[in-house]
Amino acid sequence: MNGFLNEVGKQLAGRWVSLLTAPGLLFLVTATGARSLGHTMDFSRTEARLRHTAADYDTAPAALVIAALVVLALATFSGVLVRWSSVVIEEFWLTPWAFWPAGPLVRNRRRRWARAHWRYREAEQRREQAQIAGHTHAAELHARAAIRHAARRNRIALTRPCFAGWMADRLNSCGQRVMGQYGLDLDMTWPRMWLLLPEPARADIRAARDSLSDACSLAAWGVLYLVVGCVWWYPVALGGVITGFLALTRARRAVETLTDLAESSMDVHSPLLAQHLGIPLPNGYVTPAIGPNLRERIRKGA
Repeated sequence: MNGFLNEVGKQLAGRWVSLLTAPGLLFLVTATGARSLGHTMDFSRTEARLRHTAADYDTAPAALVIAALVVLALATFSGVLVRWSSVVIEEFWLTPWAFWPAGPLVRNRRRRWARAHWRYREAEQRREQAQIAGHTHAAELHARAAIRHAARRNRIALTRPCFAGWMADRLNSCGQRVMGQYGLDLDMTWPRMWLLLPEPARADIRAARDSLSDACSLAAWGVLYLVVGCVWWYPVALGGVITGFLALTRARRAVETLTDLAESSMDVHSPLLAQHLGIPLPNGYVTPAIGPNLRERIRKGA
């Protein structure tokens, strides 16, 4: 047991260092260097200050130890601050903003989505007409056009946009598609579905969720670097902007993977859920006609 606890302690310590202390140390070094430069490119002043500090600590080893502990504490504190800030950023990204001033963004996204959807339907109609007329080549061209328009529409949203943010809309589309296909409320159904998922599927979903959390943490670091750059040294701000853009890209990819896995889980395992809850499936799968019975069993009148 002692050996097991020691090994767990080593793993937790390693994860603590990687998540909090190491990025915090990098941030402190960057902030200290930026402060010494002060919106200039005079690196000689920074070098002289480093030499002076090293000479002071060389004659006082105890002060060096205390300084190291203080730096470690500050690095850990900055890491904890980032982890807290990442929760705020995640809430901001995933909150269904639909009111003013988000209203114009929602209307713009709806116009773009409706235009792409109209072009998709038009290409599909032309494909059907060409196929009926026996024009195989024309039908193939219209089919390719329909695929392009559908991809352009789906990049905006999988269903008609309701919110200003892409990630919030992607989560909302996941619930709408499950409701439309199976008549199931994803929010109420998912905890029961999770109990039936095999471990490989759970691992994939956890990995996608961790990727989203890491992306939000990366965005929080980007905000800190942006602040340091604006206050002390401008080039650091550029690094903060690049970090924020990278974090946003990773977050979108993580949300896309997470929603795809959630929908796939409902597609594959919803019959198993109905079987465990005692709902008969005449066709072997959940339909919109059976979904309300399953939904009522889950909601228990709530």
